Amino acid sequence: MATRHRAAPEIGRRGTRLSPAPHGRRHDSSKASGRSRSYLRLTLGLALWLALVLVTGCGSASPATSSTGSNPATAAPSADESGQAGPSGAASSNTFASQLYGYELVLPPGWQVHPAASQWLSRALEGRCPDDWDCFSSPSGEPTLAAAATSVAPDLTLDQWRSRMHVGLPGGCFDSAEATATTLGGEPAQTWTTTCEGEGLHATKLVALHAGRGYILLLASPISIGLEADRATLNSILAAFRFASS
Repeated sequence: MATRHRAAPEIGRRGTRLSPAPHGRRHDSSKASGRSRSYLRLTLGLALWLALVLVTGCGSASPATSSTGSNPATAAPSADESGQAGPSGAASSNTFASQLYGYELVLPPGWQVHPAASQWLSRALEGRCPDDWDCFSSPSGEPTLAAAATSVAPDLTLDQWRSRMHVGLPGGCFDSAEATATTLGGEPAQTWTTTCEGEGLHATKLVALHAGRGYILLLASPISIGLEADRATLNSILAAFRFASS
């Protein structure tokens, strides 16, 4: 009796299962690819958000800087503005220093200055504002103040100097009978008045001696102003009168 042999089963056929390994590797690869795409999207999202924050921050800072720089209210006051605020600044702007005659005085606001063009050598009174006198005029033109000085002998007295200034008065003008003692820049001085009725003027005169010079100041105004007002004006100016250091 012939013996039947069964054929050996072939690997991979029907009853025999194939290994699931290849299918498993494809699944893991899909998962890894999905995670990569998710990470990439997250990274791009964070980068866009950060860029938006930076752009927004820079955009808001720039106008603030620009508006601050252009706002006049935030500008610091200059040194010239804070200097003019006090009384000393106002006084210094009206101070006149005579280079020819060696003195300094402070004028009321608005007064005009006409410095002497040459030395006063004639020792005579020649009008209200000769070219060789320093002349000062009020805003309205009245009154006017003139000042000059000239060299004198060391032994000349104040009385003698005043007597010289009485000589040469124009016709129709008269000096007051007496002079009044006062001071000019700390030096002894004398003052008196002159009236010129024909011209409708009067003047207050003052003389002093200092450092080998004879000084004279003359404040002239219309008679209608009055001597009291003239004296008040002259006193306010002479309160700050100073002789230059010799």
